[in-house]
Amino acid sequence: MVGQTEPTISGALITQHRAILVEIVGEPVLARALASLSPADRETLVSATSVSFIPIRVADALYRAIGRESGRDYVAIHEQVSRMAVDRALKTIWRLLLRFTSDEALVARTPVIFTKAFPQGVLVPRIVAPGRAEIRVVEWPSMPEYAVRGTRVAIESVLRLAGRSNVKITVEPSPDGCIYHTSWVG
Repeated sequence: MVGQTEPTISGALITQHRAILVEIVGEPVLARALASLSPADRETLVSATSVSFIPIRVADALYRAIGRESGRDYVAIHEQVSRMAVDRALKTIWRLLLRFTSDEALVARTPVIFTKAFPQGVLVPRIVAPGRAEIRVVEWPSMPEYAVRGTRVAIESVLRLAGRSNVKITVEPSPDGCIYHTSWVG
């Protein structure tokens, strides 16, 4: 990636994920997973703050290590943690307000969640029909699978919390990012 910086994720999100991981797999599994990483990667994760950014490859390495240490599928763990993180972020009054928000307003606000997690790429949402949206990530060629998966789960979670049912998302790679073909029942 000559002339480009390494893709990163919000340190605030990673610290939240670490706390949820302790709940799901336990402190001993998390400690063993961290110990299995390189010293530099371990220090990056342990020293993450709400204002830092962590290389996505390091976050992905943590989930893979947790999968090995727990005997569980790391992708399923990442999806579970991501759902719980969105649920907690949108608790109390926000959850109630989401239920009264139009589809157009919900989809239009998805870039806000994306920019809180990732400093690279741009999310461009568009309603294509009632109960259907096309949500594109642009300006992020070769978007890492970790980020593609996390974004998909966040979109699903927001729609579910907003009272939409039967949420389905398929992801299509594109030259400058990816496209989330999204449908739901309102």
